[in-house]
Amino acid sequence: MKCPNCGADYNPAKYKCEYCGSFVFLTEDKQFNVPDNIIREISENNDSPGVYVYGSLLGKGEIPLRMGLANYYTSKFIGVGGKLFLTKTNLHKVFQNKVDLKINLLDITKTESGLNLLVSQHILIHEGEKIHRFVVFGGKEWLKMIESAKNDFTPANNDNNYTAELVRLKQLLDKGIITEEEFTIKKRMILGI
Repeated sequence: MKCPNCGADYNPAKYKCEYCGSFVFLTEDKQFNVPDNIIREISENNDSPGVYVYGSLLGKGEIPLRMGLANYYTSKFIGVGGKLFLTKTNLHKVFQNKVDLKINLLDITKTESGLNLLVSQHILIHEGEKIHRFVVFGGKEWLKMIESAKNDFTPANNDNNYTAELVRLKQLLDKGIITEEEFTIKKRMILGI
């Protein structure tokens, strides 16, 4: 395996490139929780060139927590294979080695287990009106960790300046003071997207 940052040979058991210092996670495990000592090291290492999960460079403040194989269902019968990973700020779906879905934890309104006609148990992630369906190994653990990360996502442990404003907006949305559309518009303005 090669480090996605510097291209040097990389030992996946070490989680860190010996040459450039990047943290790299390329696991093919069905389900994998990042060890606590590695999470701590990433949190404390501000001069690292970056953190890569399945070849994708994570944004500032994103620390990986869990990853594994996942099928994503666009309808009851149509699904695509890929991978799913959870960070302290987002839930990402990877298809063909490229992140093609990113859900901010502040946008998740509900998580639950569900059933499909042809597929046994899966997890449902509610993002406003949209429901994302994933079939994963260890679904209950995924739900537990997503809820825990969502509850821990506060301005105190995230050094991005926009976090406090997003939390305040989310609280206004939850109280019904602003609409989903107003929240989305304001969030995009704050994030510059």
